[in-house]
Amino acid sequence: MSILLPFLKDIFGRYGIAGIENRQLDTVDFFLKSKENLLNPSSKSSVPDQLDDFPSHLYLRNVEKLTPALDLLCSAIRESDSETQSKHFSEQLLNLTLSFLNKQIKELFVHNEELDEHLQKGVNILTSYINELRTFMIKFPWKIIDTGDEYDVNENVPKVRESNIWEKLSVEEVIANAILNNKIPEAQTFFRISNHSAQRLEELIRIGLNLVFDNLKKNNIKEASELLKNMGFDVKDQLLKICFYTTDTNIRDFLVEILKEKNYFSENEKRTIDFVHQVEKFYSGHFQENMQIQSFARYWIKERDFFKHKSVLDSLLKYDPKDKFNKQDHRVVLNWAQWWTQLTQESILLPRISPEEYKSYSPEALWSYLTARHDWSSIILWIGEFHTQNSCASLEQNRWPLLTVDVIDRHTCCNSYMRNEILDQLARNGIFLKSELEDFELFLLRLNRIGGVMQDALPIQNYRSKEGWDFHSHFILYCLEHGLQYLLYVYLDCYKLSPSNCPFLEKKELHEAYPWFEFLVQCRQVSSNLTDPKLIFQASLANAQILIPSNQASISSMLLEGHTLLALATTMYAPGGVSQVVQNDENETCLKKVDPQLLKMALTPYPKLKTALFPQYTASNVLPPDITLYHLIQSLLPFDPSRLFGWQTANTLAVGDAVSHLPHFSSPDLVNKYAIVERLNFAYYLQHGRPSFAFGTFLVQELTKSKTPKQLIQQVGNEAYVLGLSSFYIPSVGAACVCFLELLGLDSLKLRVDMKVANIILSYKCRNEDAQYSCIRESLAEKLSKLAVGEKATIEELLNLLEEGIWNSIQQQEIKRLSSESSSQWALAVQFCRLHNVKLSTSYLRECAKANDWLQFIIHSQLHNYHPEEVKSLLQYFSPVLQDHLRLAFENLTSVSNSRMDSDQVCSRAPQELQRNKEEMADFFEVLLRCSEEPNSWCWLLAEAVKQQAPILSVLASCLQDASTIPCLCVWIITSVEDSVAAEATEHIRGSMEEHMWDLQDLSVIWRTLLTKQKSKTLIRGFQLFFKDSPLLLMMEMYELCMFFKNYKEAEAKLLEFQKSFETVETAATRVHATIPALWLKEQVCFLLKLMLQQCGTQYELGKLLQLFVGIEKLFFDGPDVKKLCVLSQILKDTSIAINHGIISGYSLENFQHECRSILEKLETEGQFALARRVAELAELPVDNLVIEEITREMQTLKHTGQWSLKQARIDFWKKCHASFQKNSISSRAASSFFSAQAPQAPEPPAEEGRSRAGERQLLLTLAAHWLAQEGLGPVDELEELEKQIWLCRITQHTLREKQETEPRFSQHISTSGELSFDSVASKFSLSMLAALNTSKYLEINGLPSKETCENRLDWQGQESLDFLIGRLLDDGCVHEASRVCRYFHFYNQDVALVLHCRALASGEASVDDLRPEIHALLQSAERLEEEEPGIPLRKVQSTSSLDSETFVMLPPCDEVVTNLETLTSKCLHGKSYCRQVLCLYELAKELGCPYTDVAAQDGEAVLRAVLASQRPDRCKRAQTFLSTQGLEPDTVAELVAEEVTRELLTPSEGTGQKQMFTPAEESQTFLQLTTLCQDRTLVGMKLLDKISSVPHGELSCTTELLILAHHCFTLTCHMEGIIRVLQAARLLTDKHLAPNEEYGLMVRLLTGMGRYNEMTYIFDLLHKKHYFEVLMRKKLDPSGTLKTALLDYIKRCRPGDSEKHNMIALCFSMCREIGENHEAAACIQLKLIESQPWEDSLKDGHHLKQLLLKALTLMLDAAESYAKDSCVRQALHCHRLTKLITLQIHFLNTGQNTMLINLGRHQLMDCLIALPRFYQASIVAEAYDFVPDWAEILYQQVILKGDFNYLEEFKQQRLLRSSIFEEISTKCKRQQPADTAVKNLKKLLTYCEDVYLYYTLAYEHKFYDIVNVLLKDPQTGCCLKDMLAG
Repeated sequence: MSILLPFLKDIFGRYGIAGIENRQLDTVDFFLKSKENLLNPSSKSSVPDQLDDFPSHLYLRNVEKLTPALDLLCSAIRESDSETQSKHFSEQLLNLTLSFLNKQIKELFVHNEELDEHLQKGVNILTSYINELRTFMIKFPWKIIDTGDEYDVNENVPKVRESNIWEKLSVEEVIANAILNNKIPEAQTFFRISNHSAQRLEELIRIGLNLVFDNLKKNNIKEASELLKNMGFDVKDQLLKICFYTTDTNIRDFLVEILKEKNYFSENEKRTIDFVHQVEKFYSGHFQENMQIQSFARYWIKERDFFKHKSVLDSLLKYDPKDKFNKQDHRVVLNWAQWWTQLTQESILLPRISPEEYKSYSPEALWSYLTARHDWSSIILWIGEFHTQNSCASLEQNRWPLLTVDVIDRHTCCNSYMRNEILDQLARNGIFLKSELEDFELFLLRLNRIGGVMQDALPIQNYRSKEGWDFHSHFILYCLEHGLQYLLYVYLDCYKLSPSNCPFLEKKELHEAYPWFEFLVQCRQVSSNLTDPKLIFQASLANAQILIPSNQASISSMLLEGHTLLALATTMYAPGGVSQVVQNDENETCLKKVDPQLLKMALTPYPKLKTALFPQYTASNVLPPDITLYHLIQSLLPFDPSRLFGWQTANTLAVGDAVSHLPHFSSPDLVNKYAIVERLNFAYYLQHGRPSFAFGTFLVQELTKSKTPKQLIQQVGNEAYVLGLSSFYIPSVGAACVCFLELLGLDSLKLRVDMKVANIILSYKCRNEDAQYSCIRESLAEKLSKLAVGEKATIEELLNLLEEGIWNSIQQQEIKRLSSESSSQWALAVQFCRLHNVKLSTSYLRECAKANDWLQFIIHSQLHNYHPEEVKSLLQYFSPVLQDHLRLAFENLTSVSNSRMDSDQVCSRAPQELQRNKEEMADFFEVLLRCSEEPNSWCWLLAEAVKQQAPILSVLASCLQDASTIPCLCVWIITSVEDSVAAEATEHIRGSMEEHMWDLQDLSVIWRTLLTKQKSKTLIRGFQLFFKDSPLLLMMEMYELCMFFKNYKEAEAKLLEFQKSFETVETAATRVHATIPALWLKEQVCFLLKLMLQQCGTQYELGKLLQLFVGIEKLFFDGPDVKKLCVLSQILKDTSIAINHGIISGYSLENFQHECRSILEKLETEGQFALARRVAELAELPVDNLVIEEITREMQTLKHTGQWSLKQARIDFWKKCHASFQKNSISSRAASSFFSAQAPQAPEPPAEEGRSRAGERQLLLTLAAHWLAQEGLGPVDELEELEKQIWLCRITQHTLREKQETEPRFSQHISTSGELSFDSVASKFSLSMLAALNTSKYLEINGLPSKETCENRLDWQGQESLDFLIGRLLDDGCVHEASRVCRYFHFYNQDVALVLHCRALASGEASVDDLRPEIHALLQSAERLEEEEPGIPLRKVQSTSSLDSETFVMLPPCDEVVTNLETLTSKCLHGKSYCRQVLCLYELAKELGCPYTDVAAQDGEAVLRAVLASQRPDRCKRAQTFLSTQGLEPDTVAELVAEEVTRELLTPSEGTGQKQMFTPAEESQTFLQLTTLCQDRTLVGMKLLDKISSVPHGELSCTTELLILAHHCFTLTCHMEGIIRVLQAARLLTDKHLAPNEEYGLMVRLLTGMGRYNEMTYIFDLLHKKHYFEVLMRKKLDPSGTLKTALLDYIKRCRPGDSEKHNMIALCFSMCREIGENHEAAACIQLKLIESQPWEDSLKDGHHLKQLLLKALTLMLDAAESYAKDSCVRQALHCHRLTKLITLQIHFLNTGQNTMLINLGRHQLMDCLIALPRFYQASIVAEAYDFVPDWAEILYQQVILKGDFNYLEEFKQQRLLRSSIFEEISTKCKRQQPADTAVKNLKKLLTYCEDVYLYYTLAYEHKFYDIVNVLLKDPQTGCCLKDMLAG
């Protein structure tokens, strides 16, 4: 296929389109025929089996490569079909293409029964083309058959052979028979004869599908599949469709089972099927809807009219309305379920499941379901759990799925009332919808529903608005926006908000927007800190801000607004007082500073106050006394400072008898005069919660005076008890009473219990009754007072209330009624009963009995010491079975404990047997009581356990202090197993077992004994009791899972868990001494694992265990290699060969190999060589004999089947042998012996097959030699002998070929094809390059047969063949082999002699005198020829630099050796290339100054390195010559070039220590010449980049040049990836090295050397930043001229404002155009400056305007000049025109004309041109603006209306007066009816018209009859006009 692809491109690239367009069908036909063998890439192959071996992915690739050609054919057919004249060509092309496609598909199905993925894709591609091309086939319409023509229609229809049979069958039977026998066309013909509708294929297929359905009803899947297959359907797809679309459940279920077995269903489809089955099961009538929900009223569910939908559904499902039995038969079509989402599916299942299963469903579906049914109880439970989910509860304990707020918001389906109830419930827990959180008003409404915004625990902790505010901030803003001042004040007080804890209150913008808000905040701050006057000052200012909203509140603004008193009051609280406010201190704030004069003016209405604040000074130096507050208030009688404030030192007005201290209510004088004294006792202090004062008062007042202190204490204690009960609802009083009782030394438990009981009852009654709290409390206090006196009825009543309260509390706390938490709450009731001496409460026990919770029943009764009779009386509430068990337990408690039996045995024994054992065994409690008296009680208890055979005693012994667990475990096991097992486990014990000290050794023996007996259950129970955390427990569980349950998956999990646990144990053992050492554990585990392998009953179990144990080899001390055994087991799993279990117990490498040898013999006997090879590889056994035996058997098979006679089969076999030997790595000697042994066995062939047999023998010998040469020290003699035999075969082959030249051509072809096949294989293993044979001795002249000494050991035909073959060897460069062959056969070959003599002369091994006579004669004859041509000073020799070309150079005479070498080379017929190579190396050796042998001994790489390092000017030419003769790999050449370039860049010049000074251009040129040595420049670039990493640090110049050179290489080959790498490296080099080291010269070199200016603008940036930008402007820096363009582009893009740099670059590089652009832009800027202000304003400063215009004029002149220098004619002309315009504008200004000519818009130009008085002025303006004016209008205005004919004369001088101008002017005159002067001007204007006829016409139109008459009478114009008018 790959060979034909170029042909395809040629056909459809050069000739295809033209060929198709020119109707060259033979070209297309030839191409399609060349593509017919898509399946077989080799069209010449004679083996049909190759079709089966052809890879399918290659077929698909071939088809895909063919698609362009098929697309072209389809498009050609499509285009030709649309044209009528091309129809015939289109049909022919269509037939060719369809025939090709159909043949391909046919061939594919002939050779392949089943299609894989690749073949199917290929068929799909071809089928798509067939489907597309079928639309272009000629369409034959169905002929309409009339009843009258029926006979004619059927007349020509041939009769079907099966007609006789089919006529007896029904239509369905006929169609079934036809389809099953692939006779659908015959059936159509049969039905056509009978005029049946089944003659149409569609109808026949329809009936066939019905037959498929009928077969499926009968469960006949085989026939149904056959029908579908023969009808052309995909059986899998059709069965899936029937399964998913059928309404027949039997067919569906049948197909589901069938398709499941074949694994046709996807995972999604499997889930759909399972779901449908689940739905049908739930809705089949056996399941009832969830009763919990169905019990609710359904009146709120809206009835829907489902009848019309139901009728459609029934018709689809084929329900019979009369059939009552189908009512519960709910059927679901699988296809329906495929379209149902997961939410829909769960919604369908939810009504039929129990609430316990809710957790497994999605929260969306469940929430929608519950809310749609208004299931309030379930919703509340879920919401409660949702709240705990958000806290810290474990997800595993949840009964409901995880609920989210989003689910509640999106999936709530209830009415609005319940929705609000749900949201309220969530809000109380601090959970809100996102929509409510985003809308603050909705949020407030929600908070209002749950208690408002002011409550103790507002659930808004996590609230954050989208602006980032918390709730307090947002609510404050809301109150401000809605003017809710009072609400805000209350809110701030409620939450005690201030600026310190709520920064939002300090926002200045809010204070400015709402002045009252600032006043509110400041007032609240005053109340929080009454001692700080600054707060009052700020509050006063805030108050003033409300009064003065227009200005900022300050003291000055208050005075200005007339609020003098307010200002004075404010200053009283200002820092420093009034005096500080009045002072003119610049540092003070403007808020409190006031102008004294302003204050005086404001105080005018208050003269006294003014006088006090601003007194009049009598003397200049005498200061007035200070005015204090006391002076100001002395006239106020209630506050007379002379009588009051005497305790204040500042009051200087106080008299002597004034009060000296501040009066208060505890003053002794006031108390004595006015106080009423009352004596307080201990009860008063207790009521106020002060127990210590109460106790002290009691001691002082009562106890010290009492004669009977004990009775007094008791009496006071009772009073405190009664007081505490009466105030039980006040915690402080109750606590004080309790503390008082303790201080008295009395027990306070009774008071504490009774108060707790009272509070529980109060809480319960307030929750369940509607009465007022105070009424309930008073009623309860009354009952408690009776309790204090011990009234029994009250106690009973309170106990009943307490029980109800406890049950209610348990319910409210949502804990289980019967649990340990619940039991702990009932302890209060028990204490209450004991303290009041009443019967203990049995309410909890009664509930336990009713619920059959015997465990809680026993625990609670035992914990609180219930009387046995009380407990027994409650057993009646249990179920009958539990009653019996519990009675028996209570009666026989002591005897059961002594039992030695396991728990299973205890449960199985009858009560009578237990009663008998009671008498036989010792009293259990006596043993326990006695053990406590023993010194070492746990050891004594163990001895008793052994003696009594009671395992329970060992358990109890382990619970005692200082008990060792290991002896307890040993005793428990020994006493729990059978006697025989116990005896075996204790066999090693000498002496009494009762006195034995058990240790780990005993446990190890017990462990091994029980595991050997497979008593693992006892071990598990023992370790669960004593070492429940031991890793051995996991191992025993793993043992049971494997050995008893065969559950290897769970066993693997246990094993992984053991490994983790054991690692933990090992880690802990290194730090702490462990009870069981890790080493002991490991020994026991190792024994267990080995034992498990030995106890396996089958090889399957052994394999499973070995797989399980892989990875835990470290647990086997000296055990088997589990990995190897596992692999061996896997190899043998499908064979009958078993692994000997003995290898497991005595494993070693020798035993394993011995077992594998035995297995190998068995496998080899059975012929299972693949498995045997795997076994040998596993055991590291040699496979030589195995592989050879397998090969030998295969060869016998080929001979037996007759394929051995096929040459290709033998070739493939020998290749396979070699590959097999390589793959299996057999010994070289064995492989060589095998091939050598097969070579003589080739039978003597007939004459016509001689060449083929010789070729096969040659191949076998070559393979033998190839393998023999692979030995370390190859036996050269054997190799030479094999090579000689090989050459005999070659000679024979060639001889036979020469003989057959006279035979017919056909037979030659067949013979050659067979021979070439053997040769092609043998050539791959040629001995030509074998180092063992290619020794130097074969290149020596000695030993080579000479012409005289040669022996003719071959006949003449053999000699000719040998001579030909040797010549071919020399041409191929195989000189060693040619020399060896000559020696093998003592054969003389002149070319071999010449080649070897050339080498001898070059190496110096022989001189001219040492040459053989025949060679000497050749040289002498050549010398004689030279002597015959004298007078030639230079000789003409072929250049060694181009030996294969025809160019010659004149060289001076060289030495004799070169001459002789050239002579011998010219005489050589074969082997010239070798002689030239010798000559080249000789010349190189001379130039390098070394012997030829040294150069020849080196490899080509070393020689080329030496040539490159020679620094000769022509080294590149020499290296190129050397490469042309050597043929080194491009990669090697590239590496050498990169090395040399790097070396030269790094090598300093000799003696100076500095690098050689080359210009960058010279240096780059030198290196570029070196890069030409490699054909692939990309490789050179890559090698140069790789060399950068080896450059020493600091050699930045070298790195720079390497990057430049690599970039050049990549650029030449357009290698984008390499260019990108170079650019990245350049950026890194610049940023990391060049820029930090300020190597700006290297930056410039890097930039200009690469020339990638757009990608390297960062260098421009660096140079500009460091002020080295001018370096880029040096001359000769950029010969190509691209740098200047890049610089200008950079300045424009990156530095648009730097005109200085721009001009500098332009001047530096003489860029006149750019200079002109700059000047022009500068001139335009001047004009823009003028335009920026109105023209009238500019005229006012006429001097400045003229300066701007002159500057613009100068710049525009310079721009025009610069443009002209660069030949920019258009720009220069434009600037010149603008220059004239500016000049004209200056002229106008100088002459006093203010007309504006510059900066005009297009709409202003026409008016300006008309206003200009001279034509030249208008022309200048029009040209400057590139404007083409309406000259007719201008002339009309200037000439006709103004009569300025001078304007017309100027116009005529510069422009032509065209006829159209006169016509337009005439038209304007007609339209506007001008005055008489204008008419005269028109008449005068017409005289300028040179067109006589137009002149006449216009004069006539304007009634200028005088002009008309003159024209008619004028002899020059009259005749012409008359002729024109007549015409």
